[in-house]
Order: sequence, then structure tokens, then C-alpha cells
Amino acid sequence: LCVQAGAHPQSIYTLTLDVTQTKYHRRCFDAVIQQFGCLDILINNAGRSQRAAWEDIELEVDRELFELNVFSVLSLSRIATSYFLAREQGGHLVVTSSIAGIVGAPYSGSYTGSKHAIHGYFDALRREKQDTKKLTVTLLCPGPTLTNFLKESFTGQPGVKFNQSASVQDKRMSAERCAYLSSVAIANRLDEAWMGKFPILPMVYIARYCPNIAHVLSRYVSGSAIQKLRDSKTTVDPAKHGQGGSRPTSPSSPTFK
Repeated sequence: LCVQAGAHPQSIYTLTLDVTQTKYHRRCFDAVIQQFGCLDILINNAGRSQRAAWEDIELEVDRELFELNVFSVLSLSRIATSYFLAREQGGHLVVTSSIAGIVGAPYSGSYTGSKHAIHGYFDALRREKQDTKKLTVTLLCPGPTLTNFLKESFTGQPGVKFNQSASVQDKRMSAERCAYLSSVAIANRLDEAWMGKFPILPMVYIARYCPNIAHVLSRYVSGSAIQKLRDSKTTVDPAKHGQGGSRPTSPSSPTFK
């Protein structure tokens, strides 16, 4: 795809890596430097979402999810940060977070926790290094986006994928639109970029800047309603909390408003 878009084949270098195997990160990073001579930007985009009732999530799932969504990102970013701080030109760290890193997402407890952790780590890094003028940190926060993420999402049980498909009829931002907005944010070296279809962004603005109002409004908007807004359908049956509610609903399952 990159070549078709006009990139020169020699400007592309592909390394196959399981990002959770952090012991290989240094080796791969050094291979990139050897190939191109330098690195100006690192974009962390690996991760998986989750659908599960909070109380049904086994602790091993939290560990697995954090290994992928948080610890692998920290490992690569720390290697890159040391490199950027040691060079005169500095560098740019980009991390794909989520709207769930700003506002808690129901039925995605571990995922929400991982994205909040990302914000904590990288906000701290940005503040810590701001006087050096050598490091830019950009957090990308997309809302519901049309990809195959639901198939690969964690559930409440280790090793079990959610295995549902998103539909083109769902009210989601297209992957192309998400990529374009992310590119704009990166090119302009923004600290943080929120992306999503209406009414996602107004809800996030209220939650962030008017938390007391958001708290009052939350009394009148159920978690299942937010779930339907997020997924365009009921993906986790709220009637089955504590009874396997972390399992995906079948197509014939009733919806809840």
C-alpha cells in the first residue's frame, strides 16, 4: 500500500515482532537505526479492545491486556525516548490511546484502565521533559472506528476473543477518516487529539470540562445506552452480570435501551 501511494520501496523496512516480547525491542530498534541511519518519530499503534462485564473479568485478562496495551508501549517508548534525548534534533513519540482514555467506557473495564494508564505515563513524560525541548508526545484518542477490532477484542476469560464483526451500517468513523485526522494531529505535533462522530466529541468535552454536569447527566443515561451508542448494538448483555455477562450476545439476544 505504501508503494502504491508513491513511497519508494527502499524507504520501507518491515520487521515482524510480537510487541509483548519486550526482550526483542532493543534488537529491532537497533535494526531500524542501522537501516535508515536515524529515527525521527515512533508511532505506537498495537493494541486490542475488550468487551466484558466488569465483575466477570478474570485477573489474568487484565494482565494480558496491560502487557499488550501498556507495557509493550512503555518498553519501545523508553528506548526511543533515550535515543531522542541523546540526539540534537530530538524526536516525536505518538501513542494511540482512545476516547476510553478520557472517559470510562462501560463493559470495557480493563481496556479503559489500560488507556487511562497510557495517559498517566505519557502526560508525566511530557511534563518531565518539557524543558529539554527535544521531545514531542502526541496522544491519539479515536472514538468508535470501523475496523475488525471486535473480532480480536479481549473478553472476561483468558484466551477468549470476542469474535463479533462491526458492520458498515454501524455509526462509526471510517478507518480512512481516523488515519487522516491522526496524520493531521501528528503533523501539527498536537499534545492530544480526540476523534469521533457526533455525539461522541460533545460528550467527551462535557465530561472533561464540566465534570459536575456530566455526573448529573450520567444518572439519566444507562451504561447499556452508552454501549449501544459505542457499538451501535448491544454487545454485552447487561442482564447477565455475574452470569457470564462478559460473553458476547447472540444475534437473537434482546437489546436494551
